[in-house]
Amino acid sequence: MPQTRVYHYVNPNNGNHITSLLPPDHPEMVCLQQGSHIEETKFGLLGVLAAIFWFPIGIGLCLLDRSVTCKRCGAVIKGRPSIQLGGSNGRNEN
Repeated sequence: MPQTRVYHYVNPNNGNHITSLLPPDHPEMVCLQQGSHIEETKFGLLGVLAAIFWFPIGIGLCLLDRSVTCKRCGAVIKGRPSIQLGGSNGRNEN
């Protein structure tokens, strides 16, 4: 059985020690090591349409319909809630 490599990191923001299986060149670990994300803002289609048709009140609706993600690792920093289809409500039904 091959050995699993374990990597140890220190969070520069708060000094916490983190153990991970992800290598140092993985995008999530690069963000952790640098202590910041590269933010990218995207606006939803409904928000843009609201901004066009209901100007100036639609601008506020457009700002509500936005999500901010990291360009490097893809982590959602700020965003609209995700919609789960298929009837799953978070409960574990066995």
